[in-house]
Amino acid sequence: MVSALDLANVHYEYGKVLQAQAAGKLLALWRGVDRRHILASWTEALPEAVRIVTATQLAAAEDGTGYMAAALAAQRLDTRGPQAVPAAFAGVAYPLTPDAPAFDLAGTLSAPAFTALRGIRGGLTLDRAMGGGLNDLLLRSQMQIADAARNSGAVVMASRDRPAGWVRMLNPPSCSRCTVLAGKWFKYNQGFARHPGCDCRHIPSAESAAEDVTTDPYEYFGSLPHAEQDRVFTKAGAKAIRDGADISQVVNARQGMYTTAGGSQVTREGVTRRGYWGSQQVTRDRKGSERYGVSVRQRMMPEEIYKRAKTPERAKALLEEYGYITPAGQVPDGPVVGGARGFSGRY
Repeated sequence: MVSALDLANVHYEYGKVLQAQAAGKLLALWRGVDRRHILASWTEALPEAVRIVTATQLAAAEDGTGYMAAALAAQRLDTRGPQAVPAAFAGVAYPLTPDAPAFDLAGTLSAPAFTALRGIRGGLTLDRAMGGGLNDLLLRSQMQIADAARNSGAVVMASRDRPAGWVRMLNPPSCSRCTVLAGKWFKYNQGFARHPGCDCRHIPSAESAAEDVTTDPYEYFGSLPHAEQDRVFTKAGAKAIRDGADISQVVNARQGMYTTAGGSQVTREGVTRRGYWGSQQVTRDRKGSERYGVSVRQRMMPEEIYKRAKTPERAKALLEEYGYITPAGQVPDGPVVGGARGFSGRY
């Protein structure tokens, strides 16, 4: 019997075909822009761009609903419930980030012209400015198409009589932020966190399903050459993971990284009483509106640890001391357990 993982791969490959077809049409439109009148020319082409993206969103949403139903059935999960309407997910503008302003589809697809104009004002050559506008157009259209598929599938999953959860699945190559989420199980009503350009997808599941490089962060990390590990996770971060550090601790620490007045590289991540490392430290209460106490010690980044350590043994000891190597070891869930043809029949 075909597995949910196999179905996810087929669904995603078809999604890439749809995105590539849309990209080709949008590229042709962008090449037709009059460079002497960028904004006016792109405004004339905008209705066709909206039509292209809307039609592709519809195809992606139709396949998304079919895929989700097939993936649920493949795992013998309950498929009973109301039918999702794919057309409801087309012609809609999905925000690039949670805090992005709301636009209609024409509004978000008009932005590339302004991107090109800003580039020109910033001193870029005309070719480079237009290239920047094209990159913006392709990024925005890719996100709109991918989100139509993701959201249609999510509605199918959430509207079942007995909703299932979902497991995050990578589409290599993936960034470090997505890698640490690979294979994690989420409740059906938890949003799909993604950054602009993210092409991860979800598999309906009753539990975590870390079983290959796309659903296990360590399997994915190990599948990369050392040079690629260093590029994606930084040299110090990749070395720490190879030395046994928890991948989530390493990646998340980078989000709060800063340099002290004395030149040390430290992080604000994981230093409160709620953090893995901070929970083991002596903490002081924060002032004002900050809710949780914070460690009285600064937490060194792997970069600082390797700079200070004179031997590999000392480096590993410091990685343990600062909460990167944990007693749980390298497990996909982390040291703290918490919570191509389509399927629509017409392609």
